[in-house]
Amino acid sequence: MIKTIKMKNCATYSSEGAVIEDCQKVNFFYGPNGSGKSTISSFLNNPTEPKYSECEVEWESGTAVDVLVYNRDFRAHNIQESIDGVFTLGQATMDDIKALEELKKQRDDKCEDLTNREKSLRKKCEEEKKCSDTFKENVWDKILKRNESDFQEAFAGFRNSKDRFRDEVIKQFKHTTATVENREDLVQRAKTLFAKKPEKCAIIPVITDEIINKICEIESSTIWQKIVVGNKDIPIARLIEALDNADWVNQGRKHIKDNEICPFCQKQTISPEFRNQLDAFFSGEYEHDIYVIKDYIGQYNIHTEKMIQYINLLKAEVNTYFAANIDMDKLLPLMKLLQESYFRNMSEMAIKESEPSRAITLTETYETAKAICALIVDGNNTIIKHNEIVDNYSVEKNALISDIWAFVLNENQDLISEYLKDIANISKAKKGMQDAINKGKDQLDDLDQLIVEAGKNITSVQPTVDEINRSLKSYGFTNFQIVPSPTQKNAYQIQRMDGTLASNTLSEGEETFISFLYFLQFAKGSIDISKVSSRKILVLDDPICSLDSTILYIVSSLVKGLIKDVRDGNSDVEQVFIFTHNVFFHKETSFVDGRMQICNDINYWIISKDKNISMITAYKRNNPIKTSYELLWQELKNNASASLVTTQNIMRRILENYFSILGKTKDDTIIESFTTIEDKMICRSLLSWINDGSHSIPDDLFIDSYTDSIERYKQIFKTIFTSMGHEAHYNMMMGDS
Repeated sequence: MIKTIKMKNCATYSSEGAVIEDCQKVNFFYGPNGSGKSTISSFLNNPTEPKYSECEVEWESGTAVDVLVYNRDFRAHNIQESIDGVFTLGQATMDDIKALEELKKQRDDKCEDLTNREKSLRKKCEEEKKCSDTFKENVWDKILKRNESDFQEAFAGFRNSKDRFRDEVIKQFKHTTATVENREDLVQRAKTLFAKKPEKCAIIPVITDEIINKICEIESSTIWQKIVVGNKDIPIARLIEALDNADWVNQGRKHIKDNEICPFCQKQTISPEFRNQLDAFFSGEYEHDIYVIKDYIGQYNIHTEKMIQYINLLKAEVNTYFAANIDMDKLLPLMKLLQESYFRNMSEMAIKESEPSRAITLTETYETAKAICALIVDGNNTIIKHNEIVDNYSVEKNALISDIWAFVLNENQDLISEYLKDIANISKAKKGMQDAINKGKDQLDDLDQLIVEAGKNITSVQPTVDEINRSLKSYGFTNFQIVPSPTQKNAYQIQRMDGTLASNTLSEGEETFISFLYFLQFAKGSIDISKVSSRKILVLDDPICSLDSTILYIVSSLVKGLIKDVRDGNSDVEQVFIFTHNVFFHKETSFVDGRMQICNDINYWIISKDKNISMITAYKRNNPIKTSYELLWQELKNNASASLVTTQNIMRRILENYFSILGKTKDDTIIESFTTIEDKMICRSLLSWINDGSHSIPDDLFIDSYTDSIERYKQIFKTIFTSMGHEAHYNMMMGDS
């Protein structure tokens, strides 16, 4: 069975949601149109639709069963030219039926046994939780609170959670051996080791030797002292060498264009032979040396930039390495000297790049860089020693913590041992219960398969045809019937007496009634032959729409019979949900023997809507829809689509309650308050129901078919109150100012 339904973030149900709890075999829901009833039935019909992603169904046994929903969609889907056949138990020997019923009884017994076992398992789980919670409180008070002031540090990480402390107690108890320590010694050690909290210090990063060596290699290169000139074998070389202006000529060479104009004198003096001599002078070794100079400058800039970044970072963070004890009076001047040397060398290199024939001298920074590294290495060695001390401290402290745990656990050994014994017994019992449940589920699956196989031999769609036709004839529907489809196996058609199909010509009331009769067959079978005898849940969403009062009584009677079978266990339906907006239908189906009775397997709810948000109010086993005077007025006021007979009945019940029972007014007194004969007759027809139709359907029931009959009766109904001097009461109940 369904245990709980949660509606959330769909249709008119808010993000906070509404919960239907403690569902019973029979569940009644009353609510006006648009209050949210159909949303619940649609969810139960299609729980996997995305729009119901936040809604939930909780099953009592944890296993879902088929849910069959009767609503507007069911009527539209099934009343077509061809209707799927419903398989029910057909003609078979008494032995076959008896064998199937015996299997179903075994299944019911097994289901009940499983339910009881699962309840026992849940109780055992509750017992386990209670035992665990009690132990949790005991160890919190007797171990942590009693020892917290002396050994607070030993319980660090567990002092803000009782659950974690309980788990740690069990963990320590299983791995801790007995101790000979006494409290006095432990307290003294705790005062020493828990007083100071030294911290480990991070190691200072050191620049790699690769960078320093590369910088040194560049600074010591002979290229900086070399006078880079062109090829001396060229005729023009003697003049360039004599003038010592090779760099000047090389710069000017870059400005020579494709014409013969000299970039210096701006005359046509640059002959092809002269151009070739210039190119030959600056080729070969000269070009190679220029390449080496530029490459060294690029590498030098990259590596010194890394060194400068390292120095700046070290300046900013050196104080965070509290255990290094570096002599800053030595370190800071060295870092300043190194940076200045880098900048000076880069300036000299720029001169060499622009004037390759000039020899330059670079400041070698290797010794300065290594001196800085040596200070860092010394600092790191000091840090390592500090960290070793911290590590040894941690060892001593951890040993103390272990001794404290061993001591407090030894003090409470009986408490912990007793709990572990109890919890082991509970776990063993739980395992036995779960094994029995698993075995029972396997046996239940086997029984279901046997039932399916047994049902295949004795099921048929013909009994459904016979029963629906018998019901139609009994209730006066003689102009159409259900017949097997001539073109489709295991299917029906709705046929007129002349043989024509009636599926498209049925009135709304006829369609509603026949679809409901068809749905009731699902309580006895299924369109799937393998599920004829399977357990199922029925949901009835306003099955009396578009029915006149006579058929309303019939449907109410059918639903009442269905409810009785479900409650008595004489049906494969194990649970039913009924949603309605009709007070009369609710009363007819929910009153037992015409009276309200509290039944343990029936629960009631009212669904209402306020500010477009649906709310569900639970009334448990107390039926909120009594012979309620106020609800009768509400039904009269709101239900504009009710038939004349339904309207008459509501009016009759109001008049009976207000004038006859409460006011002790005679019928003749009310009738004589009218002046015309026609009005007196209508008034008498209303009042006559008080005597003739209070608890039964009169044989000579006359239903007026004129379209204005309902409004005429309502006018007479109002006039009764006016003529009797109770117009204010009428206005109050109808909501008229």
